[in-house]
Amino acid sequence: MARITKKDLYQQVELLNQTFGYRTEAWSKGLDGRFHANPNTFVLDCAYGGYRLSQMCNSGGGERDISPRGTARETYDWIRAFMEGVNAWHQYTNNKEAA
Repeated sequence: MARITKKDLYQQVELLNQTFGYRTEAWSKGLDGRFHANPNTFVLDCAYGGYRLSQMCNSGGGERDISPRGTARETYDWIRAFMEGVNAWHQYTNNKEAA
């Protein structure tokens, strides 16, 4: 099994944001020169030696946890499972519309 790095995790989070059509950066500089969070953007929370998938909730920087905190491998597998669920739902809705 290949080692999962922080770079691998960030790539998966970027892919997840692109899939949903969300910005890939958690924060943007506004016209007022201040930074504001990008709501709905998925982010990688790194703390206490572990990782967790989170999502920005508002422009003030509030986050909600999507996954539990785990090792890099556990978080990578969690994000991949989340993506598989999104892809399955997308296929289901496309098939339902075609019928």
